[in-house]
Amino acid sequence: MKINKRSTELTIAGGEHEDNVLKGAIYAALAFFLLAVMSACAKLLSVNHNVIEIAFYRNLVALIPMLIYVGIANKWQLLHIENKPMLGLRVLVGVVGLIITFAAIGRLPISDASVIFMSSNLIIPVLAFFFLKEHIGIHRKFAIFIGFLGILLVAAPTGHVSAIGVFLALIAACIHATIHILLRYLKNEQAFTVTFYFILGGVVVPGLFMPWIALWPTQYDIMLFIAVGISGGFAQYCLTSAFKYAPATVAAPFSYTGLLWATALDMIIWKHVPGWHVYVGGAIIIGAKIYILHRENIRKHKNKGDVQ
Repeated sequence: MKINKRSTELTIAGGEHEDNVLKGAIYAALAFFLLAVMSACAKLLSVNHNVIEIAFYRNLVALIPMLIYVGIANKWQLLHIENKPMLGLRVLVGVVGLIITFAAIGRLPISDASVIFMSSNLIIPVLAFFFLKEHIGIHRKFAIFIGFLGILLVAAPTGHVSAIGVFLALIAACIHATIHILLRYLKNEQAFTVTFYFILGGVVVPGLFMPWIALWPTQYDIMLFIAVGISGGFAQYCLTSAFKYAPATVAAPFSYTGLLWATALDMIIWKHVPGWHVYVGGAIIIGAKIYILHRENIRKHKNKGDVQ
């Protein structure tokens, strides 16, 4: 009898955790809708406020109800951490990624930024190769290459696109991919626990800079800060839950739905209609990722034959 070594290792590493793909997919779809709302609010705020300040209030608004819930419900056990080093790394990477994401959104239409952020789905297999020791075949390598051609099409600097914004969006995409991998390492942690410590870190780290960058918000700004915090907080919980219950290859592609919401918000709020290069580049990126998923599905079916 042959035993699939990799499957056994994942079972041992995952303890009693079992994936629930449908549940993970629902969480992922909701997460990327909320992230589009958060992005729109952050872009509106970026006109007058520093992105570090936006990140601070985004997390502060979400942290307060979480602390109230833990205290009133006496759920202090939710703050217990099993994998402290990995969670600490996730918090640090996440806070830096949030600030860079807001910086990119402030310089680009959110539809353009969203397409570039989608390239994180092409980076995930590369990171999985280095950190999860997953094999990348020639087919997936070719698909990743084609996908990056789509990124170049979207990111090609023009008189209407900020080169700095494009660069920041690409850095943010790399960080998003890293977070996806880290969340799979943390799938045995409670989703609330992972979300709570990320949000706590998102208050503490930006808070160190607040005395030098903070501006007194108007009533309109306060409403936007609250909207950023609520949408961002719930999005983070949904995203963490998505990668807890479903593999990255299932949850991550739902980021494509974020492009639809981003495009709609761009048109409604800023009257911006993305150029053809955004749609074509986005289609190439999505097509590349779909092909990668197809190849991974074939590989999984082949691996099932290892257990007899």
